[in-house]
Amino acid sequence: MPAVESLPEGAPGWMDLATHDLDAAVAFYTGLFGWEHRDLGEHFGHYGQFIHGGSPVAGVAPLQADEQTPGWHVYLWTTDADGVAGHIGALGGTVDVPPQDVPGMGRYLFATDPTGGPIGFWQAAGHPGFTRLAEPGAPCWFELWTSDYEAALPFYRDALGWDVHVMADDDAFRYATHGAGDAAVAGLFDAAAPLGDDGRSSWVVYLGAVDVDAAAARAVDLGGTVHGEPAVTPYGRMAEVTDPDGAAFRILTA
Repeated sequence: MPAVESLPEGAPGWMDLATHDLDAAVAFYTGLFGWEHRDLGEHFGHYGQFIHGGSPVAGVAPLQADEQTPGWHVYLWTTDADGVAGHIGALGGTVDVPPQDVPGMGRYLFATDPTGGPIGFWQAAGHPGFTRLAEPGAPCWFELWTSDYEAALPFYRDALGWDVHVMADDDAFRYATHGAGDAAVAGLFDAAAPLGDDGRSSWVVYLGAVDVDAAAARAVDLGGTVHGEPAVTPYGRMAEVTDPDGAAFRILTA
């Protein structure tokens, strides 16, 4: 991944966790990755930040209703939140929360892509988003698992200006990236088969660790669940994990 300062338009620039039990989530992630937690206070609805090495790596917020689903949310960089909102509707997506200001921090919106994938956007002002990437304890990779690859690809290309590079395109495996090779910043995976008929498109986040097996064991000790055994991939050893509230993420060798 390139340095944070050089991330292109449409690259993931922030992520946050929505959880039913803020205290339990803070205990789990600080225990797993050595993060610190900073609560921004009642004025921000107790939205907080996870800090790694003195720099913010993620946000965390309490869900307001039991029926809301816990999970990690990805925000893509934009220099024009209002312009993006206009493109989304014209290209088959839906703007769920129109552009709004977070005083002193930036401007954001929430949307759903044409395949049902939820996505946020962040136009930075005082809050720069990530300042650490691709290292232990920091985000390492982001990919959209989409139920409709053919609809998702032109949407992210045309609405967000993705520099699409197709890595594989056959019935067994379809995958494209925003950027090529080592400059890639996000992936788009044809997940129609693993998601099934009722599957919903969603973003998957990967968090870095020096020792994936040890991190997976630690996640279990802290109340999380590891699905299957850690596996070797072309990009490092990987484990699929859910936290105690059921929010899914993956641990990857950084």
